[in-house]
Amino acid sequence: MNPSVSAKKSPQIHSMILWFTLVSLLVVSSCNADKNTIKNPYPNGKDSIVKKKDTLNYRTIQGLHTGLFKPTCANSGCHDGNFEPDFRTVESTYYNLVAQPVIKLDTQGNFTTRVIPGNAKLSMLLHRMRVDLNGNSGIMPLSLEPNSNYPIEKDTWLARIGLWIDSGAKDWLGRKPPSIDFPPQLQGVQVFSNGSVLTRKSRYEAIEALAGEALQLWFSLSDDKTPISNLTNMRINWSTDPNVFDPLNELPLVKGSVKTMPGLYRSSTDYMWYFDFNGSSTQPFGVYWFRITLNDAGNKDFNLPNSNSMFFIKKYFAVKFN
Repeated sequence: MNPSVSAKKSPQIHSMILWFTLVSLLVVSSCNADKNTIKNPYPNGKDSIVKKKDTLNYRTIQGLHTGLFKPTCANSGCHDGNFEPDFRTVESTYYNLVAQPVIKLDTQGNFTTRVIPGNAKLSMLLHRMRVDLNGNSGIMPLSLEPNSNYPIEKDTWLARIGLWIDSGAKDWLGRKPPSIDFPPQLQGVQVFSNGSVLTRKSRYEAIEALAGEALQLWFSLSDDKTPISNLTNMRINWSTDPNVFDPLNELPLVKGSVKTMPGLYRSSTDYMWYFDFNGSSTQPFGVYWFRITLNDAGNKDFNLPNSNSMFFIKKYFAVKFN
């Protein structure tokens, strides 16, 4: 190699080596200074996903309703108000279960009450969720929503129901049933015109009648402690507004001979109280909303329907004139 050429390249090579060394030192120095940690540009940032804590007590009627009865039992076509028990609200669930007689008995007649406070073993509710009643009724629930976890959580839910019952089947205020006299419950409304029963277009629709005709309205009721014949201060009222009634318009109901007719939840139920309504002042296309008021041993001036009633119950009490 030509010595003069080698001498010319030598300074360039030294410069490149020096530049590479300096860059390497800077990189190493930078890594050591940061200790391999990249600073967070958003030190005050928070995760937008908040995981909610399950705070429900599933040994209460509120927890059982929210976690089981409403999503699993009150689904369409089941216990959604079409028949007893009605699981749509906490109140309807409680009143339809605790100390209430069953509609269908088991063959041996061992289970006569849906929920017996303090006795889960003899409560029909749990029996129906474990056994195919009489071999022809299926095990409740009969159908489930597609996303239901009930099959894998069944044992847990049965245990929770059992604990609630054995602890006294307390209501949403923590009261045990012995301290409660449940108000009377509606079982059915039937309307007669000239001796014939008027029909409805569907279960919860208003009765349809001819304007100007006289009607006889019959009411079927149940009560947990007071015999229906011993209910007192029985009155009826009506209005063109389902939410506004004038107390001065109240008139007494009449106790008659028992009639057995279809009810709201059952194919047959007993009707004892009735009222003869003079419809001479009614006009076509008018709707009259009826309400009864009554007393049992522990509830005074209880209204059916009332401000807490579902609208379909108010409509069930109504008469539409054509």
